[in-house]
Amino acid sequence: MYLPCAGEFLAALQIQAAMLGRGRLPRWAAAVLALGLWMISQLLWGDYEAYSARALIFNAARFFAASLLFGGTVVDKLFSVVLCGIIILGYGNLLGSLGSMVWGIDFSETWSMPFSVLIYGVVLNAVAWMSVRVLKKCRPFVDPRQRLAANLYLCVAAGLNVILTAFGKMADQPGLMLLICIGLALSVTVYLILMALFSTQTLQAGQVQAQMKMEQERADALMESYQTQRRLTHEFTNHMDAVNFYLEQGDVEGARAYLASISQRVAAGTAVVNTNNPLLDALLSKEYRKAVQKGVMLQFDLCDLKWFPLRTADLVTVMCNLLDNAVEAAASASPPQITLRIKRMEGEYLVSVRNRVKRDLVLDAGTLPSSTKAESGHGMGLANVCGVLERCGGTYTISCKDRWFCFTFTLPAEIDAGGTGGV
Repeated sequence: MYLPCAGEFLAALQIQAAMLGRGRLPRWAAAVLALGLWMISQLLWGDYEAYSARALIFNAARFFAASLLFGGTVVDKLFSVVLCGIIILGYGNLLGSLGSMVWGIDFSETWSMPFSVLIYGVVLNAVAWMSVRVLKKCRPFVDPRQRLAANLYLCVAAGLNVILTAFGKMADQPGLMLLICIGLALSVTVYLILMALFSTQTLQAGQVQAQMKMEQERADALMESYQTQRRLTHEFTNHMDAVNFYLEQGDVEGARAYLASISQRVAAGTAVVNTNNPLLDALLSKEYRKAVQKGVMLQFDLCDLKWFPLRTADLVTVMCNLLDNAVEAAASASPPQITLRIKRMEGEYLVSVRNRVKRDLVLDAGTLPSSTKAESGHGMGLANVCGVLERCGGTYTISCKDRWFCFTFTLPAEIDAGGTGGV
């Protein structure tokens, strides 16, 4: 009797870990508490009738208690219980009706048969594992409205599974119940596939819109810089006349003060760095001024980037997202620091963006940091950055240690006629 319960609980942990993410506890502590929760709940509950109302309520409460070991909001935890119910109860109904029809036994007795226990434990966790893979693949692309519709639909599916459980216990028609279970499972599967397709289209439309917005912002920044420079050039004669007037009057200090004010205005309209890549110079200068406005110290360690492999929209997507995130995060850290390094290595460019953070972020291997509210500045736009790097044949790593968040990536260098130089 304990084996099917253990299989259910393990499947629920898989689903909740994928939905909710890691909590504040270390993994070993969460695993120990999960094992203790299952053992204590089994001892307190003892023997119970399968598929009874009391059993359903007990398992729902146990799944909710397990969700407290993971992250997410209370609403997310409640919905994780619903999703566990759909997968576990739906599979139980399917196995029960099939066993009842094949072996000619009562619906509620099939789960305790030795052969069905093996199928229940192994196959259920395999189904949960596949569901987790789908969840991880589709979840980042679901917008709030699609998520709400999916939640409502899956809640209805969970309710239908509960009704099917009651029907299986009262009616002696395993064949009919088996067909209904298969139909319900197919409907949920088809719905999830359609949602994934629509979500992909929504993601692509969002990426196009974000790219257009970045291009517009870049054009506005370059136009503003151009107009400022043109205005300063147009006023050059007037400035020289004013300096000459001060000198004719013998007011050397006045001439110096006037020249200092002009120098500040000219510096504000010129590039902060010179990498032989005009677009990159404009982007880095813009990000530098933004960092200064927020009290963040942005340091550059750059080489000659005339032949840097990223171009136009891809360059804007990668550099703007990384530096915008770094500025937002560093602004709330102490000390507020950012370092951007770009080096030409053997056949590749190595780029590193390091910034201070208020507290270390918990990073799971192979996953991006979520768009956190507790730690602002990371998780926003990193998916687009990684998409560009993967398309361009690059590799990337993310780390966070000693309150330093670091995003490092490499890109294959193009064949060029120039060498490398320092800036």
